[in-house]
Amino acid sequence: MGVHVSTIQRWDRQGKIRVVRTAGGKRRIPESEIQRLLGIEAPSRPQAPVIYGRVSSHEQKARGDLSRQVAHIREVTAWANAIEITDVASGLSDKRPGLLRLMEMARRGEVTDIAITYKDRLTRFGFGYLERYFSSYGVKIHVVDGEDDKKSLQEELVDDLISIVTSFSGKLYGLRSHSKARALVKAVKEHVSEQP
Repeated sequence: MGVHVSTIQRWDRQGKIRVVRTAGGKRRIPESEIQRLLGIEAPSRPQAPVIYGRVSSHEQKARGDLSRQVAHIREVTAWANAIEITDVASGLSDKRPGLLRLMEMARRGEVTDIAITYKDRLTRFGFGYLERYFSSYGVKIHVVDGEDDKKSLQEELVDDLISIVTSFSGKLYGLRSHSKARALVKAVKEHVSEQP
């Protein structure tokens, strides 16, 4: 924009520019504000809530798990105009087309809210990072189930370990070899449960 940082700070204090504060107190200026100040008219994009569903395999999708998940979210939220975005992929994968589309829609200001059944439907690890990313664009994540499901520290660690083992075993044995991956996960579960 060609202005000094102290000018931006002054504009913020005077209310001439809208900023978003990070957890560390830094100022972030939304793209829409920069466009407004530069006189660029942003194309009007409809904003809508999004229902996001994910299952790990095509077998789960074929059983109807994905459609039931989305229908449940739609029933709980009662969002009539919600956009549905789904993925059939591991919650550890960073190449999910649905999630990448959702992130891009948030960046463009097309999303108001996101509803998921459980946090692990959005991601197996790093939920806080995604929550902060979406929040920086004014998007709120709603977890419709699982908030009351309090697990012990040991249960959470076992779940995390199983997620990691499942991910790596899938890479080791190939995606066609689900029985080998299941056998490895079963062995890890048995070993962990035997530990004091």
